[in-house]
Amino acid sequence: MELWLPYGETEIPIRIPDDNFYRILEPKKPSAVGDVRALVENALENPLGGYSLNGAVKPGATAGIVVDPIVPLDARREAVKIVTSRLLSLGVENTKVFLRKRMSRVEHSRDDGKPLDPSQNSFAEIGKTSMGTIVDLDPELIPCEVKVSIGLAMPHFASGFSGGPEIVIPSSSSTRSITKNRSILTKGFPDPLNHTDNPILSDSLEACKLTGPVYSLCFLPDGYGGVAAAFAGELESVFRETLSQYAQLHSPRIERKLDIVVVSAGSLMGTDLYHAIRVVSNAIGAVKREGTIILVAECSQGVGDSVFLDYARRFREPKELSTELGHRFKLGGHVNLFLQYALEKCRIQLVSVLPELFVRDTFNLKPSQTASEAVQKAVRVEGKESKILIVPKGDFTVPTMES
Repeated sequence: MELWLPYGETEIPIRIPDDNFYRILEPKKPSAVGDVRALVENALENPLGGYSLNGAVKPGATAGIVVDPIVPLDARREAVKIVTSRLLSLGVENTKVFLRKRMSRVEHSRDDGKPLDPSQNSFAEIGKTSMGTIVDLDPELIPCEVKVSIGLAMPHFASGFSGGPEIVIPSSSSTRSITKNRSILTKGFPDPLNHTDNPILSDSLEACKLTGPVYSLCFLPDGYGGVAAAFAGELESVFRETLSQYAQLHSPRIERKLDIVVVSAGSLMGTDLYHAIRVVSNAIGAVKREGTIILVAECSQGVGDSVFLDYARRFREPKELSTELGHRFKLGGHVNLFLQYALEKCRIQLVSVLPELFVRDTFNLKPSQTASEAVQKAVRVEGKESKILIVPKGDFTVPTMES
């Protein structure tokens, strides 16, 4: 059989031998384009736990809205417009909009809000978490009596999922705070579907509580560039409910672990290798130990992070890298650590535009020029009886084993 996989801004073909094909996992295509305004209005009118904006706002208060630019552009702007209008009607005299800085390619402009830059030097310390993370906050956000988060639930290799707690770390905090939070990964990588025992998530939630109450509006993606639902209310309640709904839409069940899993990083995460590698965490639970993951990621922007490249060149052994990061943790190095962790569990083939020798010698990945070539190589290694799972929306989909 032949099908097409997302590859940057386009698609590439992949041929799968019929005898090896297992399943394609992807969300159902929306029957109609959702009305974003209606979704947002309904979420605000029916907040989880009855925690409404009305109860969070006092006349004369100032508000700060922290927006994650990974939210689809139309949904993001509509949400800001509606929330700002509601705050004004409740007597909020001044509302500031802040835009989280992301390394991945997302569409935004300066009109979308004040950019938050973790490398700036004007942060104010507001406390420390029980794990020792000093929490710095943007000084313009601190005096806002009402803090609102507008986010999108998506799998994240470190925190499990985005969609709420990152309003503080990493959205509006300093490099110092983010580095300490992410250094927790040196103790191990969490299961992406485990939302109750993730130390990075727990640390981020604790950082949020140091800022005072946060009102959250979180979108559930449909997997095709739009949004399927929206939830509003107290931050942690919204986060938990969104993840519950996310699992129903984007965590299809499989009956067995597969010999070969083909996963596409998509147009956002597949822009560079630094982000594409993270997508492996979504699929690693679906591949058998010492099986093969075929990562389809164009990487049109190259490696994507200088520290990630530097650490790949300097530290070839997992133990050496872990020791280095344990003593001198650097952001960027945590993705190297994940890559080493993944390579201990399975083989990873990369289909990209990056030079094959560079991919092999620097990152210990097995390069292929085409997805079909990668399949042929994987079948030769895994055997003629091997079964192949296809995950076209790898940036959104997290397969889960049937219990």
